[in-house]
Amino acid sequence: MKRAVFIVVGVIALGVFAWIGWPRVEPGGAEADPMPTAGAVAPEPGASGETSGRGEPPTATDEVDASEVGAGDAATTVTAEPEFDSAAPGAPVVAAWDDTVRAAARESARATVTAFARAELEPEEWWAQLAPHLTLQAQPVYQDVDPRLIPVRAVTGEPTVTDESSALLAQVSVPTDVGDYTVLLVRSDGGAPWLAEQIRPPEQP
Repeated sequence: MKRAVFIVVGVIALGVFAWIGWPRVEPGGAEADPMPTAGAVAPEPGASGETSGRGEPPTATDEVDASEVGAGDAATTVTAEPEFDSAAPGAPVVAAWDDTVRAAARESARATVTAFARAELEPEEWWAQLAPHLTLQAQPVYQDVDPRLIPVRAVTGEPTVTDESSALLAQVSVPTDVGDYTVLLVRSDGGAPWLAEQIRPPEQP
């Protein structure tokens, strides 16, 4: 009886040992390693086949592609500073009277009255010749003048500067075929040209 018991126990023990040592198959068909062997080295994180920090296989989104950083990204965009014109406006030229300034005033008054006296021209052409001699303030005053109503036809003598009380203003008398016209000239500074502000006809007796 005892012998039979020993035989049964022995068979059971052999079966257990055989089951422990027999390779097991995981679901899906892969054999499972029953126990890690001594001296085995675990793969380092980041090695080929290792999972990412989320416990999942690494994907393309886990790595930064340098080509995805565009030129318009805030970290890489370099904004060029605006360029400024280094040429500042020059200082005004001091105005003063001398022979050259007087001659320029006389010539400006002569040219103004000469253009004003071209009554034979069509209104558009007449205005095109007169406008450059006038200030911006005077142009609206004379633009609608009908040249056919202007009595003067020609300058007949040398202009004369009659008022030099200001270096920026000049009053010039211009002899014409109907009497002396008076031209009031202005300039912004000593380097600016004289321009006509007013063209006054001869005073009636």
